Amino acid sequence: MPDKKLTVLIVDDSRTVLAQIESFVAANETAEVVGTARNGAEAVQQVSRLKPDLVLMDIVMPDVDGLSALRLIAAKNPETRVAMLSSVGAMASKAEEAFRLGAIQVMSKPIDEDVLGALLAQEYERARSAGGSRAGGRQ
Repeated sequence: MPDKKLTVLIVDDSRTVLAQIESFVAANETAEVVGTARNGAEAVQQVSRLKPDLVLMDIVMPDVDGLSALRLIAAKNPETRVAMLSSVGAMASKAEEAFRLGAIQVMSKPIDEDVLGALLAQEYERARSAGGSRAGGRQ
């Protein structure tokens, strides 16, 4: 088991989705959930406070949506990597904008655990090879 894990913030207005993703990440030996948020405003605050390696964030949420939050996170915390989650209906229209704003991936809901597992592995290796303050190299 790695001594330093990839830190993950999960953002979704659905308690069910939050619980499903949190359970999957918790079972992954290279990652840990450091926080959850129910909307984009909470996400921006949590990113500033927790400095997670990776944010998994829904696109469509009440109050501040995921794309607006992504824009703010990218401006205030550019080192934080963000993957967006979307229902299939909203996927095509929002994915292009998410990538333009800096998302590293857009995943459809329900989340495919193989896709999420591959993303966690990729981001863990990326953070570990970068060293410093990210996963695998935290002081």
